[in-house]
Amino acid sequence: MHEPARLKMLQARSALVLEHPFFAALALRLELREDAACRTAWADGRTLGYNPQYIEALPLEKVKGLQAHEVLHLACCHHTRRAGRDKTLWNKACDHAINHVLLDAGLQLPTGFLDDPAHRGKSAEAIYAVLADHDEERKGGAVGGPPQEIRPEEDMEAGSSGAEGPEGLDTAGESDPGGEEAESPPQRTDDGAGSDGEDEDGQDGDSDDPGLSGEVRDAEAVNDGMDGGDPRQLEEDSWRVAAAQALHKAQEAGQLPGSLERLILDGHAPAVSWRELLRRFLAQAARNDFSWIRPNRRHLHAGLYLPGLESEDLAEVAVAVDVSGSITQPELDAFAAELSAILEEFDSAITVFTCDAWLTSQERLARWDLPLQFQARGGGGTDFRPPFARLEEDGINPACFIYFTDLACNCFPQEPAYPVLWVTPVLNPSPPPFGELVVMEEC
Repeated sequence: MHEPARLKMLQARSALVLEHPFFAALALRLELREDAACRTAWADGRTLGYNPQYIEALPLEKVKGLQAHEVLHLACCHHTRRAGRDKTLWNKACDHAINHVLLDAGLQLPTGFLDDPAHRGKSAEAIYAVLADHDEERKGGAVGGPPQEIRPEEDMEAGSSGAEGPEGLDTAGESDPGGEEAESPPQRTDDGAGSDGEDEDGQDGDSDDPGLSGEVRDAEAVNDGMDGGDPRQLEEDSWRVAAAQALHKAQEAGQLPGSLERLILDGHAPAVSWRELLRRFLAQAARNDFSWIRPNRRHLHAGLYLPGLESEDLAEVAVAVDVSGSITQPELDAFAAELSAILEEFDSAITVFTCDAWLTSQERLARWDLPLQFQARGGGGTDFRPPFARLEEDGINPACFIYFTDLACNCFPQEPAYPVLWVTPVLNPSPPPFGELVVMEEC
């Protein structure tokens, strides 16, 4: 094992904790793995692999950028969305979709990164379609047959020239490839590679990282222990929830570029079961309970102090139920049953409010008080502020707050310091000013 490379990766991660909390919160989910068979680095949702020679050659600032680059691929679920597209072209499209956001955040990327202004604001799928059309034209309009290999040298040449084609396709963000000679990536070894150029895991070799900032690989179809459901979909749901919560933490710290917020929030609404998203929202709140008081012991020997998990239990869950009259009893029953089943998994105190224009009830419940039961009382108007105000009065800082409502109200409080999930039975509701939103598409 190359300790200098691993130490630099850990130092970069530690720096992200202090400087870029959004990327740090997500980077801490990944296991670091030395991989001399890859050209630069890769991530698949669980692992961040890296070539130690490449990392040793990079300045620390660009190692930070590389890790943030990989994290943003996962936050956008690029590792679950390829759907059979060409791996190299997909990586190229995904790079164009995110690199300008990383630059706006003040991060430095390895020389050769891809950033074409013509693609900014577009989804990876839309960029892929443009690149695929351009690639087909370059090959003479041929249709069908295996995709032509795109050599990394071609991409490096595109990066040097600054543009390729009338739209600036394949433009690299830096035009000074000779400025840091040490950044030149090492040649990939042939260990484990078959005749088709793929490694033992079925991933293509160095051509899958045309931007030299780290490739994104498909998520492994491995079930994480949860019963039922498509493993890839579960993986995507997990990263969407994690990205939303990391976004909330970065907003609290005041360190969130507007382009990053738009990338995560705009056009990335998860088409998943509301029950699954509710479950993962609670699980993620427990899993992300990091503390500096208890540092991660695995990295102390290297002189690095990273936050460790303080507890895997939820300290407190707050639930508010809108009983203003427009919500039916079957909808309330479905919400109460699902929330009760999930809360049984956690050793947590529960504060439950019912509210219309005022608080109509408040209860402190424990696990043995479950299952929850809510009654549609046909009350008057709606005001979302009373439950939040009561929590503040009682000095309760919940691990998360879940509000079940039709969102037919504009009386919102100021955004609290804890994550909030709004659950609504209304299709196409007006989005709340803060928090995450999930629609009960079925009961």
